[in-house]
Amino acid sequence: MFFEIAMRRQVVLVPHELGNHLHTRRAVFRRLLLDLDTLSCSEDHGYYVAVTTIENLSEGVIRSGSGSVVYWIDFKCIVYMPVAKEIVEAQVSKVTGMGFFADCGPLDEIMVASREMNGFEFRPAEVATFNRWKDLSGNEIGVNAVVRLQIIGFKYIPGERRFRAVGTLNGNFLGHLPDFGKKEPSI
Repeated sequence: MFFEIAMRRQVVLVPHELGNHLHTRRAVFRRLLLDLDTLSCSEDHGYYVAVTTIENLSEGVIRSGSGSVVYWIDFKCIVYMPVAKEIVEAQVSKVTGMGFFADCGPLDEIMVASREMNGFEFRPAEVATFNRWKDLSGNEIGVNAVVRLQIIGFKYIPGERRFRAVGTLNGNFLGHLPDFGKKEPSI
């Protein structure tokens, strides 16, 4: 789920990034965006998607000895935090005999195990990218298929700075979504 949160971060500029007032402000904002891009995700906030507004920029404080300047910046940021029992639409990235993996925005690893797909049967292929899960009504879940699933749990992986989630297709209105972009041949 997407949220807008208020944040406060310390930004450090080295002497060669400093210049006139406008140049320095741009350098502070550029450094903030680079820091958030490098951080990409935190356990408390989720995935950092975009900085929306800059609320306040403090006066710079010079660090003795290094010549670098420290700024405190207050800003608002849109984040994506997975939520248990949330229903999402995701694109299937990998299909195995144990289930499939799907991607939903920055959440790039949602595992749906075979026990969470009532009514589906695995159809292996000679090439792994053509593996499919098929149900009695003819719906197939393969690589690049779009599914509606419910997140039943997630975990933050600190070393990788990302979340992993587990989902289910068991529930009302969950499962394979038809491809509305394809036109059916007329008879």
